[in-house]
Amino acid sequence: MNSKNRHRPRPARPDQPIMRLVSLTEEPVAAPLFSDGKTEPSNNSLIRRDGQQRDVAARLRFMLIVCAVGFLLGRAVILDALTPFVLAAYAVSLHMRKGVSVWIAAGLILGSVTAVSSGANPLLLIAMLVSYRVLIYLLNRFDSVDIHVTPFLVFAVDAGFRFGFAWPNNGFTWYALGMACIDGLLSFLLTLMFLQLPPLFTMTKARQNWRTDEVFALIILLASLLTGLQGLAVRGVSLETVFAGYLVAAFAAVGGPGIGGAVGLITGVILALGALPMAGFIGILGFGGVLGGMLREGKRFLSGLAFLVGATVLTLYTLRLPASVDDMAAFAIAVLLLYVTPLRAFTVMARFTPGTVHYAMNQQEHARRIKELLTTRIEEVASVFSQLASSFSTAADPAPNHDNGSKETIEMTVNELCVQCRRYERCWSADPVTTHRAMTETIAQIDGRDDYGIEDVPRSMYSRCVKLDQLLPTLKRSHAAAVRQRGMMRQLRDSRSLVAAQLAGVGTIMRDLAQDIRYENGANHKQETQIMTVLGRLGLEVQGIDIISLEEGKVEIEILQLNPSGHDECAKLVAPLLSEVLGETITVKKTEHSVDGSYQVVTLASARAFQVSSGYATAAKDGTLQSGDFFSVMDVGNGRYALALSDGMGNGERANRESSAAVTIVQQLLRAGFDESVAIKTVNSALVLRSTEEMYATLDLAVIDLYTAQTEFLKVGSVPSYIKQGKRVTALCAESLPIGIISDIEVQTQRAKLSEGDIIVFMSDGVLDAVSHLQDPDDWVRRQLERYDSADPQIIADLLLEASARAAGGVIKDDMTVLCARIETFKPEWATIRLPDLPSLRKSGGRRKSVKEERSERLVHV
Repeated sequence: MNSKNRHRPRPARPDQPIMRLVSLTEEPVAAPLFSDGKTEPSNNSLIRRDGQQRDVAARLRFMLIVCAVGFLLGRAVILDALTPFVLAAYAVSLHMRKGVSVWIAAGLILGSVTAVSSGANPLLLIAMLVSYRVLIYLLNRFDSVDIHVTPFLVFAVDAGFRFGFAWPNNGFTWYALGMACIDGLLSFLLTLMFLQLPPLFTMTKARQNWRTDEVFALIILLASLLTGLQGLAVRGVSLETVFAGYLVAAFAAVGGPGIGGAVGLITGVILALGALPMAGFIGILGFGGVLGGMLREGKRFLSGLAFLVGATVLTLYTLRLPASVDDMAAFAIAVLLLYVTPLRAFTVMARFTPGTVHYAMNQQEHARRIKELLTTRIEEVASVFSQLASSFSTAADPAPNHDNGSKETIEMTVNELCVQCRRYERCWSADPVTTHRAMTETIAQIDGRDDYGIEDVPRSMYSRCVKLDQLLPTLKRSHAAAVRQRGMMRQLRDSRSLVAAQLAGVGTIMRDLAQDIRYENGANHKQETQIMTVLGRLGLEVQGIDIISLEEGKVEIEILQLNPSGHDECAKLVAPLLSEVLGETITVKKTEHSVDGSYQVVTLASARAFQVSSGYATAAKDGTLQSGDFFSVMDVGNGRYALALSDGMGNGERANRESSAAVTIVQQLLRAGFDESVAIKTVNSALVLRSTEEMYATLDLAVIDLYTAQTEFLKVGSVPSYIKQGKRVTALCAESLPIGIISDIEVQTQRAKLSEGDIIVFMSDGVLDAVSHLQDPDDWVRRQLERYDSADPQIIADLLLEASARAAGGVIKDDMTVLCARIETFKPEWATIRLPDLPSLRKSGGRRKSVKEERSERLVHV
């Protein structure tokens, strides 16, 4: 082709428009002419053409690499007769990018042709590839072939064709059948391994992190490629040995002794299968990989030198002198290749190799992104709940005036009766104020009276209306409708307020959860290492320490112990040691054992200033087994302890079901983080709506702050409670309806600052009913509590219940329950341990930092 034809523009296709639309914002540019009269191409077309050329070059480079891989796998022969890599590689290539299978098939065939002398059979290879492709095509005509079926198809085609090719020459022999099955089984296993390759080789897009099985599948593939170099040498130095040593040394320098030793063993085994004299390389490469990996902290120089020393020593020990010299030279060349490899390549390898610092940082960064995304989503949902709560609060109508609904009554009466009266203009147009006042006075008298008649009508109304016989029934009917409407509006307003409070509580809980997730980001690695070191000085071995929080008063640390001895070392040694280091008392919060007892996870946390001991006594009506009372004491989290007692309506199973539901739901809501009043109102709504029958229950609730002993008492429809402080007894009374009767309940709250030795006494109404014949039952209970000298809450509960039963003559008229709780100062069981040169786990400063400042200082940005 001459120069004129080379520069001739291509004619436009029939479906391609010749003219191009110019944008209105694009300025026309005059195209300068060349000397031969042709226009200069634009910058956009040049950039597009360069991009297309780069894409073509990248695609061609990728296809050449694929073809080279196929060429080496086609040359790979093991046991002098088996070629299991061929069909496995081709089957996996069908699941790769489009067009890869053609190039890899060409490489396989070309490699097989060059390895005929080593035992390869190109005709058998071509037959297997064509048959497998036809089989996949036929199966896809009916249904798509699942990737999990691929290994079984590979086994069937490989074993079948290998035995079929051996039959005409040697007939049926068990040896031929066995070799065919072995080759098919190896192809089956290799297919499974190759399918575990990273998505970089099996998909169009690669992941950022590789799993361990994917990494080892890649190593098996690389070692399999090395068998294709069998028989290739330069001046007696085997290329197979050079690149095998380079592969092991590179992974040892990146992944350490574990990865280096594993790569060495895998590579040695695969090379030994290709050539039996190379069986000694299993130990040589494995030992060299371990030795090189142990010095990876010394960078490439020391790691490569250690690999060379280890491989050379075993080579001299296992091989004869002429062969050992060539192999030592090959290992030396491999180390030189390691030294000249760009540092960027090792950085990329470290990102995908498990056990490396780069891999761990990559994992931490991935976890940090997921955590940040999770917290963002939670905060968004929390904002939605807060907006919904604000909407419901705004939608709740303001509380109306506390009148008798006269406005609505007058409006309905006027529309129904007055507008049809002939004196309407005189009453409501000429003198509306007097008429409205008279009707309001009449409605005030009607309210609450069913026998209201014409003779009861006030004089102001009697002198104005001429239809009193019709007005009074209309007023009564309209007033009743107005009262019902106002009640419904009040219930709707209360329901909206309750829903708003509940939504706001959910939003607050989710926002706190997002903050906790954001702050728990593994920022205490240095402190964890310090604790491990100090425990090692004590001779205590632990396998893991996870610091969840070091905030003062909210310390939480988890310790993992393998094969625990059962001597409770964490409570006796670790907790006292941390108490000395942190400057506050640390105790064992909980211990979780594994099912088989092989390990345990111990959680250490800040000790509370106070603890609660409780006791109870109960008796069912008439001595039956089922009591209608229900109580519970539990730690609801965040340093709070709750006591709850409920008395259900009536007796027996039904009453117990109502009281247990009230107590259980309240405590679950408290543990979730809801406010006490919101929790009680939620339970009230549940009891009101769960049945059309009349159901109610009283509730006594005390929430104790274990850090300050500040206690909040909430009483709903219950009898008085008592606080015993030595000989002084204080009664806590409240007047309100039980929960479950009306939708709008009044939760009366009282707060008290308790101290060590104070005792809280809850009781059901059956205790007071037993002494109802006395002049003052409350005073009787108070005097009984003053008489008791015991500080044991269980003894006080037993004595009070027994005294009440005796006062009733031994007859239990109603369910009786007494619940007592005593405030005690927490005293650690073990003293602190002082060691010289103890590290400080918290930063020291002039002033005490706020929680927000401490958390912000602990944030770690990977």
